[in-house]
Amino acid sequence: MAMDDKRQLLAKLEAQRQLSTEVSDVEMPSAWKLSDKGKAAISKAVKMSAVKHGLYASIPMLCKANECPYAAVCPLVADGEAPLGERCPIEIAMIITKYEDYATEFQIDETNVVDMSLIKDLIDYDIQLMRAENKIAVQGDFVEDVVVSVSESGQEITAPRLSQATEYKDKIMNKRFKILELMNSTRKDKAGDKMTISLDPSSYASQLMSQIAGQVKPGQIIDVDADEVDDYE
Repeated sequence: MAMDDKRQLLAKLEAQRQLSTEVSDVEMPSAWKLSDKGKAAISKAVKMSAVKHGLYASIPMLCKANECPYAAVCPLVADGEAPLGERCPIEIAMIITKYEDYATEFQIDETNVVDMSLIKDLIDYDIQLMRAENKIAVQGDFVEDVVVSVSESGQEITAPRLSQATEYKDKIMNKRFKILELMNSTRKDKAGDKMTISLDPSSYASQLMSQIAGQVKPGQIIDVDADEVDDYE
């Protein structure tokens, strides 16, 4: 491990230790009526949240093995390796993989609370999409017969409609796209700020004079647009 990586790791561990100490020492509202055991549990919960993937602790569902609604398409159930009662390994693996992919794609700063919150929502939607797709796979179709009315004799009248899983998937995809657009827009805003800084009036004037020096012949008269000059005053 490189020296810089060791320093960063030590700094992160020290920050987590200090945060834990602060939570233990802080005065809690009396209305909460917390016991020493309760305060210790809060301290432990804070430590969990401080871990890299702590934000995602509540997302993976509990494994129900053969009783899982997606058991028919689960490779762990098929191989007899499903950990009954534990968090779903497939969803945990997806969370870890997706986080690394998004962190690389968007160059995530782990100290940026907004970015981390958006990525958390994005991964949550990815998991929900996977569940909806598994449900559709189990059903074998994205259309199902839905009761639309009942005849006078009491017979149910059905009509083919998009399944609930399909409609749910569509809603989640729209939410996911909005998060992606928001992630991209924040990057564009940052890029725009950098462009504004790099093209301040003095820099623009310098670039303009450099261009003119290479294109204008001695004695040639140059017309300059007054509006353009005003824009950079």
